[in-house]
Amino acid sequence: MSSSHKQKNKAGLSNASYTKLYLTIFVFRGEPDFYCRRHVLAYFQSAENPEFHETVHAIRDDWKSPWRVDQVHKKSDWAMTVTYLYHCDGGVILVPKGQEMAPVDIMAAIPVEDREKDSGWNCQSFLLEGLEKLVAAGYQTQEWYNAVEDTLMDHLLDGAIG
Repeated sequence: MSSSHKQKNKAGLSNASYTKLYLTIFVFRGEPDFYCRRHVLAYFQSAENPEFHETVHAIRDDWKSPWRVDQVHKKSDWAMTVTYLYHCDGGVILVPKGQEMAPVDIMAAIPVEDREKDSGWNCQSFLLEGLEKLVAAGYQTQEWYNAVEDTLMDHLLDGAIG
């Protein structure tokens, strides 16, 4: 085993004992296309495990319906959808081998019940709360969260009406 495989990362895991998950955040056009009505989702994949493709996002059927968490457990080409606008790189999340679903499960566990009562809460809030939980669980840093949030906000505002 090479010396690079024996090195430890910040969490104390050897390179051989973790999997790199790549997070991409996709942004879709809203109707009307206001920044606060743009839809976002988190897409996780791993080059080390080509079968690992997980999507998590909060959706609802219409403006009066309750929010629900939707997960897609397959490879999805979100950039090919009609309402796709942008995506931003959420970077790498290191997880212990065998625990690849942990970050996805953390995001999927964000409470969505009764959120329709809060007119300011939406899928963007869901995603940002999920990213905060990933930081709280030690998968990433606050600096990472700040950078991803800034990039996402730039994408949400870019070309939006009003």
